[in-house]
Amino acid sequence: MSEVSVPTARRLHRPNWRDARLVIGVLLVLLSVLGGARLIASFDDSTPVYAAARPLLPGQEVSEQDLTSISVRLQDTAGRYVDAARPVRPGTFVLRTVQVGELLPLSAVGSAQQVSDKTVTVPIDPAAASTLDVGSVVDIWVSRRDDEAPGTRYLDPELLVQQALVADVPADPGALGMGVGRAAVQVVVPAADVAAVISSVDQEARLTLVPAPGPTAGSGR
Repeated sequence: MSEVSVPTARRLHRPNWRDARLVIGVLLVLLSVLGGARLIASFDDSTPVYAAARPLLPGQEVSEQDLTSISVRLQDTAGRYVDAARPVRPGTFVLRTVQVGELLPLSAVGSAQQVSDKTVTVPIDPAAASTLDVGSVVDIWVSRRDDEAPGTRYLDPELLVQQALVADVPADPGALGMGVGRAAVQVVVPAADVAAVISSVDQEARLTLVPAPGPTAGSGR
């Protein structure tokens, strides 16, 4: 009777780093992970930039409290706006009006020497002051005193400054400000008009701030 041969079972060996197939498999997994990470990163191409948290007026020094950081997709235009990944430099001033929520362009900020508009304080009627808000656009009208008339009389009003910006309104316009019955309101005017406004105040002329259509958000004056 012949003997039946029994096949010998092969013993399994643990793969080692010398196994080329294992190395290739690991590399393929790593490449797949890296490729997926890059793909996901490419979907998020947003850039952090600053936006105005409150109205920013010409001549105002900018602080972190005036701004908020938001991430937006700007693609090739990202370099036109102030990078929110960096703190705002001390001594940064607003050169033109930036409305609430508007992205802060690099062209809207600069040094104090670049500021062309100035802030002046004018006395107006407290009731009129209570209707104004910071950032309101107003025309400044002046009624000069008529020195030839008896008593205190004023000439017809004339336009002094167009599209000035209200920079500050007293919390209590009825409180004593620049003279009895007058409220001190700060307005931003072009540097060329500062002397005329100050002269009118010194001559005790009657100044009136009349709401006026303002420039569109993001445009200069």
